[in-house]
Amino acid sequence: MADTDDLDDIHGFFQFANVSDSEDDDGLFVSAKPRTVEFDVHAINYTPKIDEDEWFDHSQTTDIDDWINTHTGMDEVTFTVQNLYFKGEYGRAADICKQAVVALAKKHGPNMRVAYMRELLEIGAKSAIRIEDSDKLEYFYDWYEQCGGKNPGYCIFRAEALTKLRRLDQALEQHIEYLDQRRLDAQVWELIGELLVSIGDTKPYSGTGAQTSWLRLALGAFFVSHSVIRGCKGWRSSELAIKRKQLQTEQLLRHATETLRKVSPSAASASSDSDFEDMVWELCKTESILDEASQQRLLQSCTDRLATCVKWIFAHLSLGSLDDVADEDDEEKNAADL
Repeated sequence: MADTDDLDDIHGFFQFANVSDSEDDDGLFVSAKPRTVEFDVHAINYTPKIDEDEWFDHSQTTDIDDWINTHTGMDEVTFTVQNLYFKGEYGRAADICKQAVVALAKKHGPNMRVAYMRELLEIGAKSAIRIEDSDKLEYFYDWYEQCGGKNPGYCIFRAEALTKLRRLDQALEQHIEYLDQRRLDAQVWELIGELLVSIGDTKPYSGTGAQTSWLRLALGAFFVSHSVIRGCKGWRSSELAIKRKQLQTEQLLRHATETLRKVSPSAASASSDSDFEDMVWELCKTESILDEASQQRLLQSCTDRLATCVKWIFAHLSLGSLDDVADEDDEEKNAADL
């Protein structure tokens, strides 16, 4: 039999041995005595990073390869390029983004984290757009294509970059891919209208009957954008939301009026009429209709990629679609609430 002294620890359970039951003894669970620590405040030499201006920017003191290898290096690089972009230093932002992309690719190869790379590529591309550097923009876009992804927001970014690179058919394709997921986006319909006007201004369409067909198609896109804005019941009553709606409506009306005057110079001449806006949208609706022969001629003049986009637009610009846009907006919102 084990000695009594060895019975304090049995089967892994700690035994409270020799604990006094005396009323004068506080036992095991006694109150902690107050402790005081004395130190010299002036001896502490520490400044929180958040209190230092641009604490994250080591671009001028650290090599990019060493920088991204530190514990917080990639976050600091991202903060730095974001800060430079918002300060308007687009050239430096684009340069650092390119250096970081090269360093990341060298370090990780095919195992690279896409999230970090995508953010750098987007900031770099937007910076390149600001300084109109098409070479850097194409560099960032080519890398961005390798990131993949089906998020609708990626389509918007690609379309913006492709438009600046004058690859208009590919930009149109990206907008349509976006609208296949989020059809009732007024701003994207407006961007499609602007793209169609630009396509009509390029060879071999400029100065031909085909250019008028492109402009009519653009009017239809502008009208859908207007219908979505008009039918949207979700505009809040806040001053910011109302101002945004007003700016968007005014810009859209301006684009539609300019295009309408190219199609029919005398159509929108009565700009002083109080019903001018209603007249413009009614004309956009009627002037955007292309007969079967005009549609076929337009399709025959397109590349295969462009023809696919044009067919999609034709399908969504039928009179029934235009009349039902507002109703579909309500139906989509009701379905989302279920």
